[in-house]
Amino acid sequence: MEELRSTEILDKEIEADARKKAAKIVAKAESEAKSIIEGVDERVKKAVEEKSAVYKNKLSLLEKNADAYIPLEKERFLVAFYDEQVCKAMNEYFNSIGKEKRLSLLENKLEKCKFALENKKIAVSYFGGLEEADARKVVEKAFAKNITGYESIQFEKSGEEAVKGNEIHEGMILKSDEKNSVIVRLTMDELVRELKDKYSYELSSTLFGGRLPE
Repeated sequence: MEELRSTEILDKEIEADARKKAAKIVAKAESEAKSIIEGVDERVKKAVEEKSAVYKNKLSLLEKNADAYIPLEKERFLVAFYDEQVCKAMNEYFNSIGKEKRLSLLENKLEKCKFALENKKIAVSYFGGLEEADARKVVEKAFAKNITGYESIQFEKSGEEAVKGNEIHEGMILKSDEKNSVIVRLTMDELVRELKDKYSYELSSTLFGGRLPE
């Protein structure tokens, strides 16, 4: 009987000791879990702050780029707009004056550069809807005795570069008959190019009544 009681007491002591140990383990686990959670919270908070700083920097950079980009795009748009409207006005004008007056403009252009072809044999290529008679009207007054021949060619084979927006590609190429040949281009594209290069602002200002769009 005495042994039975001793066994019961021992069992209770073991059970009590086990509960204490279990309580300590649970408490330690809870403490570790709390530390882990706090650590996670801290890491998340730190990561959010870091990301926030990165995105703020990116946003600031984007805003700066936008501030620089928008005026540049506006300027590009206006330049393209002016150019388009000037070309439109020039097309309307050159179409309205007819072929004869356009040929007269090319003849005036030849007067300014004919010295380059003086005393040389010249081959004439014409294009853009012009006929041989048109080419003769322009060049024979200056070089009647020097022309070796006339040839009709396609604009694409003329070596001339089309001006963007220009609709009239009439013209002729005068080429001297020698090893180091001299080439003179009498074309509407060349005329339009020169007018735009020399009077771009004046043409735009006149077209918009002295007040350019902003």
